Amino acid sequence: MSKMFSTISRTPQNDPSAARVIERLRAIGGGQRSASAVAELTDISRAAAVQVRAEWPQLPLDARRYLVRQMVDLAEENVELNFSRILRVALDDDDAEVRAVAVAGLWEDESNDCLDELLGMLAREREPAVLEAIATGLGQFACRASLGDLDDEHTAQVRSALMDLLHGDAPSWVRRRALESLAWFADDAEVTAEIAAAYASEDRELRVSALFGMGRNLDASWLPQILAELESDDPEFRYEAAKAAGELGDPQALDSLLNLIRDEDREVQTAAIGALGQIGGRVAVNVLRRLRRDQDPVVREAAEDALVQALYESDPLRPGV
Repeated sequence: MSKMFSTISRTPQNDPSAARVIERLRAIGGGQRSASAVAELTDISRAAAVQVRAEWPQLPLDARRYLVRQMVDLAEENVELNFSRILRVALDDDDAEVRAVAVAGLWEDESNDCLDELLGMLAREREPAVLEAIATGLGQFACRASLGDLDDEHTAQVRSALMDLLHGDAPSWVRRRALESLAWFADDAEVTAEIAAAYASEDRELRVSALFGMGRNLDASWLPQILAELESDDPEFRYEAAKAAGELGDPQALDSLLNLIRDEDREVQTAAIGALGQIGGRVAVNVLRRLRRDQDPVVREAAEDALVQALYESDPLRPGV
């Protein structure tokens, strides 16, 4: 019985052989495309990955673009799907779009091997779209570093790479992503100075990223700027300020957030409700309980999620809302 169970459990869908993987890739390259076919390429073995690397350049460009996009979409819908090994093959693709999507698709791969590949790409990459994806992707490793989960050598490499991107000659949107990822480095005077300089600049988009970074940076000294932007005439600034206020979790932001619950901008409105859940406390909980009975279904759903978080933060063992 155990032998039979072993055979059944190693089905092509769960542990596909290298031959099966190549067969599926060729079928997709030939036009036989479906989400279920791509899903069969999850969790391929190292041996299969070697063969994929040899086969990948032979696939038509439209097939390669289809594959990486579909893998990213499927992995977002189902966390049990893992296309990391194929996506890492796609990092060496000749097409910039394929490389950029592949980098974005590796958002769950926190291995040092993946980090080394991303850092290695920076030495040869020139396409802004790919550089932007890498700058964003390095953020997960900056987060690991902030939690003490990354070794000193890699921490220094990530920080240095992001600083180089921030001060390089890449387009502004690449430098924005670098700043946002750098913001994870809390208690870093140079990073604090970079966020402050960006916020003081005349570049509107860079100021938005600085505000986003203030939330990630988790430095209470940013609270005055965040409170001021909660009153901004610009909805994008109000939105980022609401998100940042939630990250800081300071009750001083409650009054301003309560004023945004009926904001004319839907994203600002839901961000403010979410921030109430992060801050928690009696006032926030009472407001969220009222909002979950609101006539607006979007408000009800946002309030329900926020209330779960608020009650969990106050009592992780609490069974419900």
